Amino acid sequence: MPTKLAASAACILTTLPCFANATEVQLYGLVDTSIRFSTNENASGNSKVQMTDGALTGSRWGLRGTENLGGNVKAWLILESGFAPDAGTSLQGGRLFGRTSVVGLDGDFGKLAVGRQYTLAHEIIGSYDAMGIPNNSIVGYQAAYSGLRYDNTIKYIKSFGGLQVAAAYTFGETPGKISTNNAAGGSIAYSSGPFELGAVYQVTHNVSSTFFGLPATQASKQTVWAAGGTYKIGRAQYYLGYTNNRLDVADYKNDAAYAGVKYQFTDSLTLIGQFYHDWLEHAGSGGKRLTTAAMLDYNFSKRTDAYVEVDYTNLKGGWIALNGMPAFSNSGNTFGNSTRLGMMVGLRHKF
Repeated sequence: MPTKLAASAACILTTLPCFANATEVQLYGLVDTSIRFSTNENASGNSKVQMTDGALTGSRWGLRGTENLGGNVKAWLILESGFAPDAGTSLQGGRLFGRTSVVGLDGDFGKLAVGRQYTLAHEIIGSYDAMGIPNNSIVGYQAAYSGLRYDNTIKYIKSFGGLQVAAAYTFGETPGKISTNNAAGGSIAYSSGPFELGAVYQVTHNVSSTFFGLPATQASKQTVWAAGGTYKIGRAQYYLGYTNNRLDVADYKNDAAYAGVKYQFTDSLTLIGQFYHDWLEHAGSGGKRLTTAAMLDYNFSKRTDAYVEVDYTNLKGGWIALNGMPAFSNSGNTFGNSTRLGMMVGLRHKF
């Protein structure tokens, strides 16, 4: 058996260079693991110490491939799999390529992508969040508004100098009902020197338990629009954004304003700070959410860094009930408690 395995491995290795030369396939990824302490991790208000995924980035491995088709056109693909570094288990519901599974074309006409991919709302909101809608779920709660990733999606992007426009459509794939479970969105961004501005509008039909813990009877049309910008001066980059989220049948209305900064003390040491204020209206009552986080990141090299992070969340009114829904775990469920304090120490390596 060992002889057969060695022969098979040798055969595979000898064929890989030919394949890679033709399509320029690259294996990549990162492992980001942290130790986290947090309060109010159950209904009794107990604290918890755990090993978990990264503060900003989720651990993943993937494959990128490109092929030059001539005429300044290339085909490309990205297959990306997420995993929990503490246990080695697959994330995204156990999907093999649950983070991204996309193929596309890129040329003078623009960029076309088809498959499972990030939504336009996620890309725009994350661009004007200093932490990029972080992996730490209680800070990155706006993933619930953006939809994060959609299956069965076609996306088109075109740049005109500093101006970039994009459109996306998600197929609902419901027989006889084109609009059921589908989504559509458009975005625009403009950059010039130290400034960047952008906005997005996205509509998704039949949103239910995926993020908001809604029963099928309250499946809703979600309408979200967001706008924001960044400004870089010296060693600092400032971020400012606003998100407007609406669910019609379930009657949720959220207005979120957020601001942040990245400050590079040295080439190796960076401070990131982010602040969110969210106003909720639901069933005739209101609620408020204040979430803030700060992170100090030290780069040993281009591939390896270590960090410390602290975050605090305070909920009032209807936000306590919403954040306590079992299916709303994306927000870092607080189990009916009004506050959470968290601290993380992490190590990340990219390959």
